[in-house]
Amino acid sequence: MTASVLSGDQFPGVAFDSLAAELASYNHAFCELELPWRWDATLLAQLKSLAADRDLVGAYVERNQAHLLRAYEKAFLSDLVHAARARHREDSAAA
Repeated sequence: MTASVLSGDQFPGVAFDSLAAELASYNHAFCELELPWRWDATLLAQLKSLAADRDLVGAYVERNQAHLLRAYEKAFLSDLVHAARARHREDSAAA
């Protein structure tokens, strides 16, 4: 991730470090769950314009991975990702 990709222009009032940490936690969770998803600042901005923070994964699945909704509930996928993000944040804080 570079500063040109993660700019304050896309997220006014959001610190660069905070945005980078948020993206890293999502991408770490996807990796941990063996999901082939990788988000960047542009995608995160798009999702944030569509949904509340807790619903970002659900919005992503509906728009980009709708086939998964035939096998899994959106809330289930969202809960998996948020649990993995929480573990990553705890591990990072303990380090």
